[in-house]
Amino acid sequence: MYRMKIHYTLDESAARLPLAIRSTEGVWDHVAALRTAPGVHLVELTTQHVLNTGAVLVDELAHYFEEGAPSEADPYQLKTCYANRAVLEDLLRDLSEAPLATLDEVEALFPPSVEHELSVLLALTVVGVPAFGYVRTYNDSEGEEYHGIVVNLAQARPHLEEALGQFSLSLLIDTIRYGLFNHEVFQLAYASFCEAIGRTPDRLSDRLKNNLMSRGIAWYVGYRHDLAFYDDAQSAPETGLEAQVHQWNALVAGVGKKKFADWLVDDLSHAAGESSQASEQCIDVVGYHVARMLVDHYGESSLRESVAQGPDTFLSLYNALGEYQLDGTVRA
Repeated sequence: MYRMKIHYTLDESAARLPLAIRSTEGVWDHVAALRTAPGVHLVELTTQHVLNTGAVLVDELAHYFEEGAPSEADPYQLKTCYANRAVLEDLLRDLSEAPLATLDEVEALFPPSVEHELSVLLALTVVGVPAFGYVRTYNDSEGEEYHGIVVNLAQARPHLEEALGQFSLSLLIDTIRYGLFNHEVFQLAYASFCEAIGRTPDRLSDRLKNNLMSRGIAWYVGYRHDLAFYDDAQSAPETGLEAQVHQWNALVAGVGKKKFADWLVDDLSHAAGESSQASEQCIDVVGYHVARMLVDHYGESSLRESVAQGPDTFLSLYNALGEYQLDGTVRA
């Protein structure tokens, strides 16, 4: 019995409501739901943040049906939505019947000794940005805290065709269930778990190691149901690995023994004198490779052990394999 408990809510309001509206009167018939539905609220927060706009969905919908065209900016991409209404209605219907979360796979990675809960809302939408992802923490109308994830069905097909070279309903479901949900929810759960047990890094190097393990395991749990497919689609994890290991060691050396009190920055790459994109790629590639190697040699129990004991265990188990040596482990 797992003591990490993840509460999952699927909200289709930002897809179902726009698809149901066909006139100005329809906008005002649905205005109360558009202003209070958690899924619409999450999509609005996401779109406003990404595009740096204050536009709200009900106003954009009213303009669209009153003028017969979207606003000039069209931040919620209503033109794309309504040009593909029939296809999106079918896709929403299919996804409504599909299992989009496998929470037990994430819960099983946490030790049974700590009881903790996490609430996650998955919003299906046909408007706004982006295609997948973007996690926000927000409070609903009753003050309960949620972590939100957005899947924009209007952008899903072109996104998958560009990223993976193909599209199918089964691929979309797996991408949501494993590549997005497992990936993002593990990172959210790990951060929440660390807060609950007081694993609060003091040194920047410790924060780097936490990121390495969290992101590495997140990529693994997202890919593990079809490792070969994702290796082929995204390039094998060994590509350029040695250079990424050197980059990781440089990151650790760059932050040294600096503490948060010494650096009032959120971006660790800035503290290490590295570019943000390069350091994030390095952490993702190296972290995913470490997770894959641990599972290959020790089994998935090694990931549970690493989560329970901390990133030093994650690194030490890997370094014991003798392939590449990663700096950052505790030394006497």
